[in-house]
Amino acid sequence: MTSHLVAPPRATEVARPPAAPPRLRGVDALRGLAVVGMLAVDNRGNDSITPQLQHTDWDGLHLADVVFPVFLLVVGVSMPFSRRAARPRDVLARVLKLALLGWLVVTAKYGPGVVGAGVLGHIAGAYLLCWLLLRLPRAAQPVAAVAVLAGLTVATRLAGATPDRSWGHLVDGALGLPFSAEAPHSYLGSAVTVYLGVLAGRALQQAPGRPALVRLVAGGAAALATGLALAPLVPVNKRLWSPSFVLVTAGIGLLALAALHWLADQRGVRRPLRPAEVLGANAIVAFVFSELVFRAALGGTVQPAVDGWVSSVAGATVSAWLYPAVSVTVIWAVCAVLLRRGVVVRV
Repeated sequence: MTSHLVAPPRATEVARPPAAPPRLRGVDALRGLAVVGMLAVDNRGNDSITPQLQHTDWDGLHLADVVFPVFLLVVGVSMPFSRRAARPRDVLARVLKLALLGWLVVTAKYGPGVVGAGVLGHIAGAYLLCWLLLRLPRAAQPVAAVAVLAGLTVATRLAGATPDRSWGHLVDGALGLPFSAEAPHSYLGSAVTVYLGVLAGRALQQAPGRPALVRLVAGGAAALATGLALAPLVPVNKRLWSPSFVLVTAGIGLLALAALHWLADQRGVRRPLRPAEVLGANAIVAFVFSELVFRAALGGTVQPAVDGWVSSVAGATVSAWLYPAVSVTVIWAVCAVLLRRGVVVRV
């Protein structure tokens, strides 16, 4: 029996597939802004740039420490909208491709024999662990995420949290790897970062518009407040990806996402956010291009020579800002050409 709400198709009509959901431009804009931050941090001309674009030595938080967690948060936001994220074979393929590409980038930067998959390997590890968490019943997922943060809190308190002694040093050492911010010890905490992005993506998927905006603001404020309250117990620390770091940076990212969702998807603001959307659409291209060209190819001799000359002519501060500005401009132009031709590279 045909419902009176839906007219039966005419014999001459051809059934059309359901329309794809509208693309959330606020998500693309936030991803693009995170890419800009990563490029500015990695490609700074010299250390005369603002301390906010330099990573903290250990405990604490600068803007430079926020951009990568925000990028991972957006990785999670995209998962509820992705068909690939529901297919184990596609997930495994993506993880392997990211890890391999990360290893190639690290090899190009530091030479053969250097062990590590770098930032892209970090994304792969966090994505895989979050995907495994999502295999649990939905009601058990937040319990598991809280349990991970609680376990990391206990590990931090028991093993210490100093630059030369921590649970992260023990884990990486047991795996035969040097301790670093991108080593496997950081994948557990960053998987929770991705999961918090998944929760934001579900809110945008299930209740777009004002309801999602309210949830994003409430969730961001709650995460930020909880992280700050936890900081006296376990300091905010990017290199350990501590529980307080997870919550504080996720809170900042969720509030930024709420603002961009309101501006781009509800208020229809387009032109000012368009440059960020261009970078966000081809984020992996932007990052790999930056690593291979501006760091591996030019970072050894060309960048120091340019920095020295510009510093002698215009001062060290101008040179510190000029190199990242040029790198962002060039990489944006590459991504704009790709997008104009309909090329969006997904790994």
